[in-house]
Amino acid sequence: MSFALCATLIVFALVLLAMFQEKVAPDTVMLCGLMVLIALGVISIQDGLSGFSNASVVTIGAMYVIGAGLQSTGAMDSISSLLLGRPDNKTSLARILVPVAVLSAVMNNTPIVAFFLPVFVQMAKRLRISPSRLLIPLSYCTILGGCCTLVGTSTNLVVDGFLRQKGMAPMSMFELSWVGLPIACVGIIYLSTIGRRLLPDRADLLEHLESHRREYVIEMIVREGCVLSGKTVREAGLRDLPGLYLFRIERNGTTVSPVAPTDRIEVNDILSFSGIASTVVDLQKIRGLQPIDHKDLTPDSLEVLPDGAHSLDSFEGLPPVEVEKVAAPRTGRLLSEVVISLTSPLVGVSIKDANFRSHYNASILAVHRSGEKLEQKIGKIVLQVGDTLLVDADDDFLRRWRHSPDFVLVSGVDDSAPVAHDRAWIALSIFIAVLISMSIMSFFPGIKNLSQQLADFLNPVTVSITGAVLMILTGCVKSSDSHRSIQMSVILLVGAALGMSTALEKSGADKWLATNIQQTFDGSSPLVMLAIIYFLTFTLSEFLSNNATAAMMASLSLAIANQMGIEPRPFLIGVAVASSCAFATPIGYQTNLMVLGPGGYRFIDYVKVGLPLNFICMIVAVLLIPWIWPFVTIAAQ
Repeated sequence: MSFALCATLIVFALVLLAMFQEKVAPDTVMLCGLMVLIALGVISIQDGLSGFSNASVVTIGAMYVIGAGLQSTGAMDSISSLLLGRPDNKTSLARILVPVAVLSAVMNNTPIVAFFLPVFVQMAKRLRISPSRLLIPLSYCTILGGCCTLVGTSTNLVVDGFLRQKGMAPMSMFELSWVGLPIACVGIIYLSTIGRRLLPDRADLLEHLESHRREYVIEMIVREGCVLSGKTVREAGLRDLPGLYLFRIERNGTTVSPVAPTDRIEVNDILSFSGIASTVVDLQKIRGLQPIDHKDLTPDSLEVLPDGAHSLDSFEGLPPVEVEKVAAPRTGRLLSEVVISLTSPLVGVSIKDANFRSHYNASILAVHRSGEKLEQKIGKIVLQVGDTLLVDADDDFLRRWRHSPDFVLVSGVDDSAPVAHDRAWIALSIFIAVLISMSIMSFFPGIKNLSQQLADFLNPVTVSITGAVLMILTGCVKSSDSHRSIQMSVILLVGAALGMSTALEKSGADKWLATNIQQTFDGSSPLVMLAIIYFLTFTLSEFLSNNATAAMMASLSLAIANQMGIEPRPFLIGVAVASSCAFATPIGYQTNLMVLGPGGYRFIDYVKVGLPLNFICMIVAVLLIPWIWPFVTIAAQ
């Protein structure tokens, strides 16, 4: 055993142990392991760092930017609603897995997860559940869908290339569907039932503080063109919102309370909600639903204006600037929370008389008072020490007032930037164009023979980068926001893992493992050998590169089939499926790594949920493959 081989196996074992113990962040562990291998001379710096220039890593980063564009324009909310429907954590998991699996059958899995990751996190917030309940199923479902077609995952193409190289019949587009589709169906059923119970309910800090969350009462006005106008409360989806309660509707001086599911919402209605800050953010993203500025227009003075805010132009003595305050969009404004200090001049003053806008360049939207539920008119609330105010302010508010003696605490509310609804169609068009462009090469691989230049342009890397650039150029996402949207921990983790995989290949560790495996299980029957090959393939794939495992086990399977005197295709089909179905470790597949951090997962979570799925897929595959691709002796051909 050479020094390089020995060093690689030891470092790899230590990396797995460190990831299992979870005392250090996974990306740090993987980077340290990679640096040790480079320092020991197992691989060169160029080979070690090549993972960071890998097409998958670049695609992941670009898809994060595309996702940010969809989120900042509200297009992601539409996609989320289309997948999720009305929030219901009992049925939503099964509903969202099917379209993801279908999409992954014709697209590369990595960009799918990169896009749907923020969508699923947003779903978790809407359902008031931990993201850990959704993100492992997202990763696993893309893997299952990828097994259904030739282009579903790159490992299928590796095995197909091996078949062509050896002069055997190549795979057709849907040949793998005979085994992949049943595996995907069984896998989705497992994830929706048994696997769902095994998923961790790992709350983040916000959820950990759920029992101490600050609840606000906020009043929103229904503007002309609002998507809620003309709908009943139930039809508008406002009846059973997680973390949010609609308790009052004001219309033409009359009050409707309590609110019934059949009550209809009309233009200029004032809707009073009780909820936490994150749910207020969700309300502001509804087109045409705006918070009332209690400095300039309090509920007591409201009248129904048939022409909307423009009717204010006819009021004598009302300057145009006041009209703008009512009608103007919240461009460049964010939500912030401030806690009133003992020395604040706001103590003992009602919100209506506080002159908050003129002094702080912000407006009070809602108030939280510990131990007391405030349901009266917000403009009449007299502020006290310790009151928490939810304010609508410019993006410089935090810097100006963070250290002010007027407030004990000043903090921003996550994801509260105004939504550019007018650009939603642009963002959605870019996203659809990206999906179509990525799928063209899958359905028409012959394009490469017609025009290499066109084929290069339709490459997932080129397409995703183009989509990201268009999102920025069209104003769907700010350049600064696009930088923040890229999760660098995921980029570092995947890039370092690819470098570690290169070390396993360069050191000869993959061939050493294959040789020992072949010697150990020599002499078994075809069915038993198929099960052994499948088991060994998914086991190796949990720790090695999926493509490297597919290439290595394809060669090994051919050698075993020739030795047994049978047609190798059943074994090779098993290799193609098993090399992708790596569910039991976070490093088994790139998408598993991508959801590791955002889901707050631990190494053991993948073992608990993924290992049973590994064996379920193995049982289905081993039973179906001999029936579809029989074991035929070479002498009989």
